[in-house]
Amino acid sequence: MARTPRKFQQAPSACYHLMNRGHNREAVFADAEDRRYFLELIVRYQKRFPALRLFHYCLMSNHFHLLVQMASAKALSALMAGLLRAYVHYFNRRHGFVGHLWQGRFKSPAVEVEDYFLSCARYIERNPAVAGLVSLPWEYDCSSSRAYALGVPDPLLSYNVWYRELAADDEGRQRRWREFLLGDDPKEELVRRRDWLVGDDSYRRRMQVPQARPTPRWRGRPRQPPAGAGGVFPQFYESIEDA
Repeated sequence: MARTPRKFQQAPSACYHLMNRGHNREAVFADAEDRRYFLELIVRYQKRFPALRLFHYCLMSNHFHLLVQMASAKALSALMAGLLRAYVHYFNRRHGFVGHLWQGRFKSPAVEVEDYFLSCARYIERNPAVAGLVSLPWEYDCSSSRAYALGVPDPLLSYNVWYRELAADDEGRQRRWREFLLGDDPKEELVRRRDWLVGDDSYRRRMQVPQARPTPRWRGRPRQPPAGAGGVFPQFYESIEDA
């Protein structure tokens, strides 16, 4: 299936679930030092892109998840191009690596914040527990889960109004978040899809931008004009050949 251009994923104040994995599913974070450096890069790019707001994240050994808000899809592409390229330079220097580090183009489905934002955040923070690395999501030390489930300060994170609405105080929010992480979520199946957005049919229709139909192109070798043909024919066949 052809990919959806990022410019058609743009919406005012949209949130995006950013993810990418290592080439051939190989490790991109060999140890805690690699993960620490990647998070430091995020801090650096938060300064370059003041509109960037990071709400949830998780760095696994061979992939990462970031739930962010950006002003535009164009700025999102510039952010990720710089972030991933900077990390590749670091990784190559430190590990003497040569070749492709990332599997390909990063994924960035737009997320419907009204109904699917917290479900997407839950999916991200449950990754280590689902993979069997820890028993509880907040036991993993390289994700946002400890901040939301235990109240551990995390300077990477922006003010999260959707999380704040869970309860009237911090203790209540943390308890509700722990329950949400350990419970069932009927929206999980949709969040897990490899699609260009996370939301219901109404949200999909609002995000869909009509695209112009491509101009038909002549297939095969250009046809030769009929013998003795003049007038418009030479220009017509020249245009086909130049297309």
